[in-house]
Amino acid sequence: MNFDLGRTGYLFVVEGIDGSGKTTVCLMVVEALRKEGVHVIHLREPTSESKWGQEIRLRSPKGELTPDEELTLFIKDREWNAKNRISPALAEGKVVIMDRYFFATGAYQTTSTGIPWEDILKRNREEIHAPEPDMVFILDVSVEIGLRRIGGREEDLNQQFEQYDRLLRVRQAYLEMVERDTGNLVLVDASRDLEVVYFDVLQQIIRYIGNEKHLERGKN
Repeated sequence: MNFDLGRTGYLFVVEGIDGSGKTTVCLMVVEALRKEGVHVIHLREPTSESKWGQEIRLRSPKGELTPDEELTLFIKDREWNAKNRISPALAEGKVVIMDRYFFATGAYQTTSTGIPWEDILKRNREEIHAPEPDMVFILDVSVEIGLRRIGGREEDLNQQFEQYDRLLRVRQAYLEMVERDTGNLVLVDASRDLEVVYFDVLQQIIRYIGNEKHLERGKN
């Protein structure tokens, strides 16, 4: 099923490795747009609503899922999210801000499954017809910065080799997407103060949506 039929809203996605600041930036952007009277929907994946999202949240932290099982659950959860949350909001002319989407699945699951990120993105686009974002912001930071932001001290990095090594590969996958993917991916220097990063992302969203007349259609 093509969930994009009748789409009049906008879909923006914020991506990045752990510690890139994506969740903080998402929340700041959503708050700023709401203050302007824009009808914004803020979504995260995995969802806490579908049975597949709930299974990921329950079992993944315990290491109970194989990489292939986890990938399948992410895709099923996203199909539910597209049908029940994302597409209805877009059809109503709302602005949807997402904290991670199928690009994150591509970047992270390629490191655990060995499946090329290109194939993972293709599955999301062709198998479940996940709505294509208007813009995807890849918040780029070094792994060192990311780990420090989530609590790892620089002197402890050698003790976090597995996480460090995986995040290196995740970051590389994101950078490859910016260079090679067909979507509208924008690389953002997230090593800067997050207030600066947030304002950068917000201004790009406003420019994309256009003038105040366009913003009006997202109001209540």
